[in-house]
Amino acid sequence: MKALAAAVVALSALAVPSAVAAEAQTGTKACGVTIQVKDHAKYVVNRYFLDAMKFEPGTVTIRSGCDLTFEFAAPDDNDPHSLSLIKASDVPRTNKQMEKCKVCKQIKADHVGDPTEPAGPHNPIVHWIVNVGKPGLDVPGDSLSIFESKSKGAPPGHSKVTVPVSAAAGTTLYYICGMHPWMQGKIVVA
Repeated sequence: MKALAAAVVALSALAVPSAVAAEAQTGTKACGVTIQVKDHAKYVVNRYFLDAMKFEPGTVTIRSGCDLTFEFAAPDDNDPHSLSLIKASDVPRTNKQMEKCKVCKQIKADHVGDPTEPAGPHNPIVHWIVNVGKPGLDVPGDSLSIFESKSKGAPPGHSKVTVPVSAAAGTTLYYICGMHPWMQGKIVVA
């Protein structure tokens, strides 16, 4: 009996690190998650430019009612980005769809002063949070934006935004960056 109890204790000790490792891989926390924008560019002169902008993690699991924080991964990042909920059927999958991203035009129109121009110091973000449904993230059209202008005299920006996830448990929310549509992810609401 003592051997069986010792085996149960040993197995439960092994299960805890597995849960912690799974939590680290999926971005799941007890209540609240952070999605960061990571940016790494690589240049080879007269050959190519590789822009490795991405959401990290790309897929998160969060309980309904918990807070989601959207932020830059590094203090010197300052390109404008959005975390914008869209229908799964609107997620651009091909180069052509990304170059002519229809939903991206609407996302920009919801956030910046002039949607025909890139967001930046001369075209500031005027709506940092766009709510279409209930307050928080719950339906396509809800969107968050971050941007830190380093230009003198430019309007102040936000390097992070935190909102609750108000979608019901069992919902999967798809998101993209409206300025960089290859940046995509999912929020699984538990």
